[in-house]
Amino acid sequence: MNPGEFRHKTRLSVKTTTQRGDYGDIEISSTTTHDIYAKIKWLPGSEQVNAEVVQLIKNAEFIYRFSSVTEIIDRIDTIDYLGDSFFVKSIQYTGHANQQMVIIKAQTAQ
Repeated sequence: MNPGEFRHKTRLSVKTTTQRGDYGDIEISSTTTHDIYAKIKWLPGSEQVNAEVVQLIKNAEFIYRFSSVTEIIDRIDTIDYLGDSFFVKSIQYTGHANQQMVIIKAQTAQ
């Protein structure tokens, strides 16, 4: 992996959840944003019909270097890139030592 491939500036929105004491519902209590550089691989897109409107779904694979920020990413978090908000669908950790990476597959519609 070349260091120059990690040139796309993305914004990670990491959400913190808490559980209510009364009925046990889980709610988002706060959101923290982090600007991190990533390598982006575009995956084939698709379409979704929602309320008789056809939406284009963009699929992407975001590759980050492993850090304390990428270690806390969960499936409720989002990635903002070029005005699009991507929802995390899967997280994969690969590599070892100083070559650890986090591969996140995400899409624009939920």
